[in-house]
Amino acid sequence: MERDKIKTDDTNKTKSVGRPKIELDEEKIAELSKLQCTQEEISAVMGVSRKTLQRNYAHLIEENREKGKASLRRSMWKKALKDENVNMQIWLSKNVLNMRDKIETQNIVEPLPLIIEADVKDG
Repeated sequence: MERDKIKTDDTNKTKSVGRPKIELDEEKIAELSKLQCTQEEISAVMGVSRKTLQRNYAHLIEENREKGKASLRRSMWKKALKDENVNMQIWLSKNVLNMRDKIETQNIVEPLPLIIEADVKDG
């Protein structure tokens, strides 16, 4: 019984099952996420499956996608307001303010003239 109480180096080791855990560069994942890369694109660059990426880094990806959107929005507002870019102002007014170009359509209620072509034969 005394022997059972003695810890050896072998009893402290645990056996792991499956593949060894891969540590990925989180800064690279964050930068790709800010650029709005898809999980498929990020997984291809990182050399892992999409499922592995999603399982271990989904929160990091989502957080940095939102940061990327905010950065893009900031840049668009700067371009529209400070740089006075008319095209960006129009785009933002349509997409943010829901403004639309006025499109006028006309309904014609007059009937179209009837044209009949006939061959006239001599004789």
